[in-house]
Order: sequence, then structure tokens, then C-alpha cells
Amino acid sequence: MDHESQSLKPAFVTDHCIRENCPNCVHLQRRYCVYLCAMCAVFAFINMVALIYILGQQNANAESDILNQLHVLQARIENLEAINNRGLSVATELHDDSVDLPAKEGNDFPLSEFLKERRVKRRVFKKGSKGKRRHKPKLTGLQVVGFQEEHRPNGTFHKWEYADWFFKSIADDKHFKLHFGNGTLEVMQPGLYLLYSQITLKGNGTQGYHVMRNDKDPILACYSNNMMLHEEDKTSCFTMGMFKLDKRDIISVKHISTSGVRAVFTSNASFFGLVRLGRFNKRGVVLAV
Repeated sequence: MDHESQSLKPAFVTDHCIRENCPNCVHLQRRYCVYLCAMCAVFAFINMVALIYILGQQNANAESDILNQLHVLQARIENLEAINNRGLSVATELHDDSVDLPAKEGNDFPLSEFLKERRVKRRVFKKGSKGKRRHKPKLTGLQVVGFQEEHRPNGTFHKWEYADWFFKSIADDKHFKLHFGNGTLEVMQPGLYLLYSQITLKGNGTQGYHVMRNDKDPILACYSNNMMLHEEDKTSCFTMGMFKLDKRDIISVKHISTSGVRAVFTSNASFFGLVRLGRFNKRGVVLAV
């Protein structure tokens, strides 16, 4: 039995190390305690790092959710502001159509007499297929015209000014903006537009011009071959079309040549303009303005 118990002892344990106050045994026990504490510290550090990482992910997700909710609230606020602005415009128009009741002592003024004598400015409505009343569509347009006898541009025609009637229309800088320096026209509202142009040119040979969008897309073109004309003869070239224009699109009229261009730039000879026919919804369907 003693022989079997001694065979199970570790190789480094000798008979004189089994005593209670053996220095070697105490040293081994301390080493085991140090190793165990180090392993516990490593495990605790790993758990702390994992916990910090998990908390960071949760905070990031919470911040993302808060930002998404803020975007949704901002969109709802903008929608409510748009609805409020439309309601204010309608209320203003209704206030213009209001009628003041005549002042008279007592309450014996006959209602039928008042209804016969009143004069009310009524707004024009159009009844749709479903019986809903809606406003009559209003077209917004602009025309610019030349303002001198002869114009000799270096490619782009730029001697433009607003037509006289434009200042009396409902259009303003919210819809169009003419840049007088370079003769370009900026579109301020997206939609479907009718675009037209006429340039009266002088001289013989092949004459023509392009209507440019953003100075790189020739959306309209007009050409005229005047081989039989003299230098002082004139020819008018007219073109038009319908196009989808985006906000901040720039429209300009450019000759096919960059030198030797001569044009008659009176208001009845050279002009171009835009008429907004409709707007596009999110599905790309054209709606009345």
C-alpha cells in the first residue's frame, strides 16, 4: 500500500517536502496563487473590454435611432408648415372675397334685400370628375427680347431684357431669373415647359443656333442655308419644343459659329421664352400647376 501511494506522488515532491513547514511546498503554493490571480485578472480584463464594446454598440444604435426619429420629426414639421402656408393663402383669398354686412339699426333688415344688392367677387372653380371643386390652373411664363439694332456676339447671344408684360404677370424671381451679364435664363421651379426661340440673323451662308441647357445639352436647334442672300439681308429662324426642366437649370441661346455673327436684336425680331405647363409627381406623371 505504501508503495502504491508513493508511486502516485508528483515527481518533484520528495519525502522530505511533504511536511507542513517545508519551504519548497510554501514556495510552490505561492507560485500557484500568483498564476491563479494572473489568470483571473486576464479573464476580468477580457470581460471588461467585451462589456465596454457591447455598451458602445448599444449607444451607437441608440444614437442612430434618435437621429432617425429627428429626421422623421423634421419631415413632419416641414409638411405641417407647407399645409399651414397653403391654409394661410386660401384664408387670404377668402378674406378678399368677403362681404361686409350693411350697418342698420335694429334687426329688421330683410335678408332677401341684402342678397339682391350685394356684389361679391367670386373665384373661378372648375368641377372635376369626382365632384371636387378646384382652382382653375394658372400658367406661368416668361419672355426675353433683344434691345438693340444689331448684336455681334462671340457665340452666345446675351443682349436680352424682360418683355414689358412680364412685370405685370404673376411670374417673378421665384419662377425665373435672367442673368443680364451673360444672357442666361435660370429656371427656379421644376416642371414641364414649352420652350420657344426666334433669332433674326444677317448675312449669307449657313446660319443657325442652338438652345442650350446648362451650356452642354443642345435641346433645340435651328438652321437656315441662305446662299442666295446678300450680307445685309435678314432671315428669321424659329424653333420650339416641350422639355422637362429641373430646378436651377440654365437656358442660353448660342450661335453655331463663334465669330462673324450678326443678328437683328430688336424686340420683334429676336426673342425666346418659357411657359410652365405642368409639374411632375413622384411617379413621373404630369400634373396641372
